[in-house]
Amino acid sequence: MIFSEGNKHKPAIKFDKNTGVLSITGSSFPENAIVVYDPVIKWIEKFNFNEVETFTVKISLEYYNTATSKKLFEIIKNLNQTYQNGKKIEIIWEYLGDDEDMFESGRYYSELVEIPFRFIEIQD
Repeated sequence: MIFSEGNKHKPAIKFDKNTGVLSITGSSFPENAIVVYDPVIKWIEKFNFNEVETFTVKISLEYYNTATSKKLFEIIKNLNQTYQNGKKIEIIWEYLGDDEDMFESGRYYSELVEIPFRFIEIQD
């Protein structure tokens, strides 16, 4: 399922039901973050987590703005409730090795929820 093809202002957002991976990749500074992320949030709220062994969110953003940050946290917070209810969920947070801010953003989110985060440093 494709939520967003992505372009230079908004991320590619895709779900692969075979792997259970929701990927958010690229850059995210859309004119209206609600339009980009609310369909994903609504879809997660209705998703049957029994369809996948583990639900994984792979976040690999080069840059995102404050509005995106709020929507990412909304997604993570909603998934945290599902995780607390016993479903297997993980977050993969990819960041460029020289991007300390992106790494710290992921660490900040990870400290606010119980979902396990896996941090992966990628090279340019």
